[in-house]
Amino acid sequence: EAPPPLGEGSAAPELPQLLLAEPTVAERPLCAADRFVILACDGVWDVLTDQQACDCVRSALAAENATPTEAAKKLAGEAYAAGSTDNISVVVAAILPYL
Repeated sequence: EAPPPLGEGSAAPELPQLLLAEPTVAERPLCAADRFVILACDGVWDVLTDQQACDCVRSALAAENATPTEAAKKLAGEAYAAGSTDNISVVVAAILPYL
């Protein structure tokens, strides 16, 4: 007799939770000094401090004709160079022109 399809019959064995689905979120009002927002996964935050990430992005955006995409790539490269062994995903959103 064939085993029942997945999801039917006996319950699947309990698997350990390998990933946390709870993001770290900070919320605050924007002010005139704010220039960008960084959204990144733990592959960045495991190896760089908030200040290091901000300094990296600020430096990248200060270059002539710089784009948020280039700043995100620079930050991802910094995380890799700092020894991150996790996945590295970064989005930089420039907010200066909109304040």
